[in-house]
Amino acid sequence: MKPGDIVALRNGRVVIQLLSDSMERRTDVRSTVISNFSDIMAFRRGETATVIEVNKENTARVKIFYKSTVWWGNVSDLLVVG
Repeated sequence: MKPGDIVALRNGRVVIQLLSDSMERRTDVRSTVISNFSDIMAFRRGETATVIEVNKENTARVKIFYKSTVWWGNVSDLLVVG
């Protein structure tokens, strides 16, 4: 997966949760409490997003552009479609 790739959900996934930049930074702490629902976004089957960046410290995480905002998601949940 690389910047510019178009991604969708892998087969078998119906919906996944994406995290905001601020929430992604807070996940380095052992426990995280989501206090603001604008920190998470549902990404559903049939929708697509564009890969913006691959996390340098954790290549299993990618930043994607989805619904006019950037979000972080797991590579294992996503499939490159274009």
